[in-house]
Amino acid sequence: MEKKSTNPDSIQAHLYSLMIPNEILDVFEIDSIVEKEDDLFINLIEKQSCIPNKEIDLVQNGFMNPQELNSFPVIGKRCFLKLTRRKWKLRGSDGSSSYTNTYDFTLEGTKATQSFGAFLKETGL
Repeated sequence: MEKKSTNPDSIQAHLYSLMIPNEILDVFEIDSIVEKEDDLFINLIEKQSCIPNKEIDLVQNGFMNPQELNSFPVIGKRCFLKLTRRKWKLRGSDGSSSYTNTYDFTLEGTKATQSFGAFLKETGL
């Protein structure tokens, strides 16, 4: 059975936000939460205010494909953070060249958040 919460202002979203690394919450906000039998997906979208280059006139031009990170299990379920970055283009251009932000939230060589990856490395898992 799948349960989906799309109200990012809900108490549930607030509780889950406590489990997301602060460096991610600085630039992403919870869009939805999907609970499945064995998995929990927290979908986050890059904040509108995170313009990659504020010195030029950029407008939003869609979204990148989501990046999925493994995080600490929650209530016995595998936890995945799905990060969706925004794409930007020069105002008035055809969008053939785009601008995006890049982030380094993973432990090198893994798809795990830095804190979860460090935990797994320390425990030898």
